[in-house]
Amino acid sequence: MEIAKGAHSPERFIYDHEFIYIVKGSGRLRIEDREYAMEPGDLLYIRPHKVNEMFVSEGEPMLCFAVHFDYVFLGEAVDFSPYSVYLGRKPEEAALDTSWLKARPDAELIDMDIPERIRPARVHQFFDIFRLLCQQFQESRTDSQIWLKSSMLHLIGLVHQELTTKEGIWIGHSHVDLMLDAIQFMQQKYTQKIDLPTLASRATLSPKYFELAYDRADRRSGRQRRPVLLQQAVQENGRHAPEEICRFIKMVEHERIVSKLYYRTKKYPPFLTRMTGLNADQSLINNRPAR
Repeated sequence: MEIAKGAHSPERFIYDHEFIYIVKGSGRLRIEDREYAMEPGDLLYIRPHKVNEMFVSEGEPMLCFAVHFDYVFLGEAVDFSPYSVYLGRKPEEAALDTSWLKARPDAELIDMDIPERIRPARVHQFFDIFRLLCQQFQESRTDSQIWLKSSMLHLIGLVHQELTTKEGIWIGHSHVDLMLDAIQFMQQKYTQKIDLPTLASRATLSPKYFELAYDRADRRSGRQRRPVLLQQAVQENGRHAPEEICRFIKMVEHERIVSKLYYRTKKYPPFLTRMTGLNADQSLINNRPAR
């Protein structure tokens, strides 16, 4: 979309997630009490139910991509069209009743804490995937929705790459160097017995603080983390006896693992377990205006 120079988008609430990628122009975006500069190459992220407003600089129009999305399908009862609610409606048209959307639930990734503003290093890859998303959204092919969802996953993967090292450590963590050193040490010494106190002492931290810091630095669960470390170790050290592999698996499993039973009680994947708001239950269906 192109936004006129000097334009001001007044305060609004959105009820889904939104990525905004700036291609040309500049401005400011306010989300609640936080204000961010908007420059070419910036990726802005607005979460649901956050008041926001945008100011475009006077110098030139702003060219940007904007994608509204949910991480999971939340149910027919709370589904809606962003076009009819806040994208395509003309000023002279009567406002729709959106009061029911204030109770709309939200699902977020629990192993990715996406900042509200990112300066991606992979600018060309981000531009290409947003352009592809736009093309696929406008296509009328029967399989366009499949490709659209595939590209959306690609975009989230690019965001994850911007926020983590190749080992999966959160780049913004205060102890990122210590955590990377610990992973390298485990990969090199995995045939030896290594416990949590050993790793903590190398980092000059208490075992409890080291475990907390490591869990915060590596957002993956232990079940996700172990195969990655194991694969890297085997690739670097060649084939090893099964008992050595088992010792390595036990060594890196110090994080508390949530039981499978918990996941079975949920209707969405394990990595999408943080939900806010009401469930898509009958009470919300009854309060929703007729379409």
